[in-house]
Amino acid sequence: MQNLIDSDFETLEKCPWGGDKTAVEFLYKDFMGCEIVRCKKCGLVFAKKRLNKTGLVKYWSDYLSRVHLHDSTAVDKRNKMYEIDYKLINEYVKEGKILDVGCGNGSFLKLFEINGYDASGVEFGKEAADNASSEHKIYYGEFPKLAFKDKYDLIIFRGVLQYVPEPKAYLEKGIELLAPNGHIFITAQPNMDSLCFNLFKENFTQPVTGVDFIGYTERLFTGYFTAKRFKKVAEKYFYEGTPYANIEEDILKVAKAIECKRENKEIGFKAPAFYGNMMSLVYKA
Repeated sequence: MQNLIDSDFETLEKCPWGGDKTAVEFLYKDFMGCEIVRCKKCGLVFAKKRLNKTGLVKYWSDYLSRVHLHDSTAVDKRNKMYEIDYKLINEYVKEGKILDVGCGNGSFLKLFEINGYDASGVEFGKEAADNASSEHKIYYGEFPKLAFKDKYDLIIFRGVLQYVPEPKAYLEKGIELLAPNGHIFITAQPNMDSLCFNLFKENFTQPVTGVDFIGYTERLFTGYFTAKRFKKVAEKYFYEGTPYANIEEDILKVAKAIECKRENKEIGFKAPAFYGNMMSLVYKA
């Protein structure tokens, strides 16, 4: 990644979900000095200073090798989570065409392909798109601006919506491309209603920052999809049984953080994986 400079960032005056200039609650400043706030109207957590279009291209250009694949232990854990996510969605969608938005190098796509699905992916990062396209059908670019000929039985947003500047444009594009009775699967999504986010804030396992710049709640997603006449058919918060869980040690870390908060001391360590941190939601048209 090329070094980010001031001109790679933009400042927001409006909530990126509602589009309104509403009152916000200040939460913290991230490691780059970006101000993180919560919209008092809709509950969205977002970075008021964040990457602009130029910064996004820089950040994602080599994300695959720089972040996604650099740690073999992390890759192994992620692959196990792919299996957990696949098992959940396979309860609702057992065949057909799927589209994985933000598919990285296609590792999650592969699970669907080997089980008989007609799978395609979308990827914004050039390096990841080139890598994935050697084995999979990949659309390269910004999802809302791409043209598709097919309709899909399942559209996946796995750990991607926190990185997109216009989230509703992504969701609306997904709805547009959905086949009748199709499903939308949002998973590996940090939960801003979780105990750990509200306790640890900038030290959450995956905090909102100027580069990971939006945080959601289940209430926000479900309100949106309900208004679009979708039904929520699954809501999971994977923790126990995941490769990230170390239950006794994690409970002790959370207890220590609560003690620090009560004593008005700084919580100077990272949140563990924990109950409620990450959400998986399935909506049916």
